[in-house]
Amino acid sequence: MVKKFGYLMISFLVFIVLINIGQWFIKPANDSDIVVLDEGWTVYYNNTEYEDVKLSEFRKLVGKGTSKGDNIIFIHDDVSLKYYTVPTFMFESRFSAWNLYQDETHIDDDFLDAYKEGKFIGCNYNFITLHRSYKDVRLMLAVFVNEDGAYNYYEAPVIGDYLDVLFYEIYRHSFFFLIAAFLIVFGLIFFAIAVAFRSDMPEINMQMYSALLFLVLGTWFMAQFELFDLFVDTNGHQTEIEYISLYMVVPLMYMVMGCMRNYLKKKIFWAFSFVGAMIPLVLIALHFFGVVYINRLLFVYQLDAVVLIVFMFVMILMIDLRSEKLPGTQLIQVIGQALLALAFVFNMLFFYLEVIGVSEQIMLSKKVVPLGAMCMVFGTMVNYYLFISESFSRKSEFASLAHLAYEDELTRIANRSKYEKYMENLWAKGEDFLVVSIDLNGLKTVNDNQGHLMGDKYLVEFGTVLEDCFGNEGFIARIGGDEFVAILTGDNMSKVDELIEKMNRSLDKLNAEDATLYRSAAVGYAYRHEAPDKEYHSVYLLADERMYENKKLTHGARR
Repeated sequence: MVKKFGYLMISFLVFIVLINIGQWFIKPANDSDIVVLDEGWTVYYNNTEYEDVKLSEFRKLVGKGTSKGDNIIFIHDDVSLKYYTVPTFMFESRFSAWNLYQDETHIDDDFLDAYKEGKFIGCNYNFITLHRSYKDVRLMLAVFVNEDGAYNYYEAPVIGDYLDVLFYEIYRHSFFFLIAAFLIVFGLIFFAIAVAFRSDMPEINMQMYSALLFLVLGTWFMAQFELFDLFVDTNGHQTEIEYISLYMVVPLMYMVMGCMRNYLKKKIFWAFSFVGAMIPLVLIALHFFGVVYINRLLFVYQLDAVVLIVFMFVMILMIDLRSEKLPGTQLIQVIGQALLALAFVFNMLFFYLEVIGVSEQIMLSKKVVPLGAMCMVFGTMVNYYLFISESFSRKSEFASLAHLAYEDELTRIANRSKYEKYMENLWAKGEDFLVVSIDLNGLKTVNDNQGHLMGDKYLVEFGTVLEDCFGNEGFIARIGGDEFVAILTGDNMSKVDELIEKMNRSLDKLNAEDATLYRSAAVGYAYRHEAPDKEYHSVYLLADERMYENKKLTHGARR
């Protein structure tokens, strides 16, 4: 197990390396043509003018994040567009309406009506096509803030040709995009597999909820980094998708933990999981009923997540692990969950450092949750692999034991128990069948005069002959010392005389090759419809009776 875990860890590291290499391959060819407009801005913040502003440092000038109702005007002179075929201005708007002018010409705006009506406005990357100009132009962006804390730090807009700007934005977030895409595809495939094999087994249900969790995480990453609108039109609902998917993480984590550890029967787990799942669902409902917007109660959800993390650490790591109730397969899954939980805490810490203005989120704090999600994916894969391996081992062991229970130890064909089970099932179908009763001639004489080893040889050789002649046409079994049966059904019943003749020829051939034994058998057969009683044994008795009549008529039969 340690060796397999080591291989998977190597695979995980290789996967991360490949993602970073993939970023290099999708780097835009015209990356140098993109201009990041970070410096040289004139900013009017609530009628207070700031000149020659560097946007990445504007928070330090203002001293606080934005508040609802703030009006910010960003002006940049001497913007060159002459090298661009389709000049495009890309900027991020956060919970804000906006208005864009090129020189004195109005270019575009968005969410102005929603802002006036006090409706919810989300976060978006806006790609605005500008008018071509061979002269430097003046850009003015007016932003109307609709939420407290919308801008804690300011991301610089970029200028370039449309496709270059689009690919530049994808490239900047390629790490998150690749992991999000992997989680969504993997989650869909894993969910389909789990549903196909769904049962009452907690392990399978855990895999199903894990797959849903990966789907939700992938969706959250796509929406959090505003990547959905680069590929599909969400009609302004990207931020709602972001928060809804984030809020579903806690309920699914509870379900994964409950199924994994079989906590679903514990009242304390039901109490925590019910409350923990209802809180995000209520927050989502409050948003859609217009009571309070989904982003404003993020801190409530974060408290709910912290409770889940503490509960998980106490229940699993402090109680189950110490009492040695945690099997090795689940330990790997728990480590994956724990790393994801710690990644959330790490990300939350830097989120609030940004909110209070200590520092902007570092790239590691943004990447740590996707990395934590990948740790859980690999933990789930290890757990699933070990579960499947153990299941197949148990199934093979059971099949082996069942085979031994129904197999004749000497001849390796079915024994009496298997015969009786087969006949019960065959009788229940109500269809006609044929029983061939076969008795070896001279087995007792061989045992008495030549020894039981020679008698065993006789039995083994006959079992092989019976398998060769009847095995592909019907069912065969050894039901006593020298007693065998063959069962034929359907069209094969018409072949009975041909198969008996084939068996006798095979025995004669053995006699010619090896004269140490004389091999022969008495045979009788009967059909179901000939039996007077309504049970399968009566058919065998009739066939056995005819076999003994045949034995009496057979000259030279050895007993």
